[in-house]
Amino acid sequence: MTLVEVGTGRMPMALGGHPGHDDGCKSMMEGSRGRGLRMRVVLATDRSDLSDAICLFLSDRCIDVVDVVDNAQRLCARAARAEADVVLVDWRLGASVSTQAVVDLNRSDTPIPAIVLTTSQEQDTALASGAAAFATLGDPPETLIATLNEVARAAS
Repeated sequence: MTLVEVGTGRMPMALGGHPGHDDGCKSMMEGSRGRGLRMRVVLATDRSDLSDAICLFLSDRCIDVVDVVDNAQRLCARAARAEADVVLVDWRLGASVSTQAVVDLNRSDTPIPAIVLTTSQEQDTALASGAAAFATLGDPPETLIATLNEVARAAS
């Protein structure tokens, strides 16, 4: 994914604005999970270069990355605690494929739709695991924004 070249080594979290703070961004998600806030995304990846780029890219588009999770086993609990609208999951999170994490997100008390970041060879497997959508790592960045908006609207 050709987002932004960033190599800071840090994982930005809770980027974007916060309610009551006018940062020039209009609400992207009127009625988002009943809160009327901007879209809240949990990013699941253990690749700091990818998380840096995605966090900066989404923040520039007024989408809040409320947590970055680097472990598939903790993803479901952290996404629920963060009241995420959408979870963006790196399909190769850690040493394994994220199939179980996506299944768990769908089976939770409050299902949270997942968009899987994947290669074109893994799209069918990601969708079969219950992902709401996928974004191919070679897609233009605006494709990711369109996919996030579509999935979040469908879930609200």
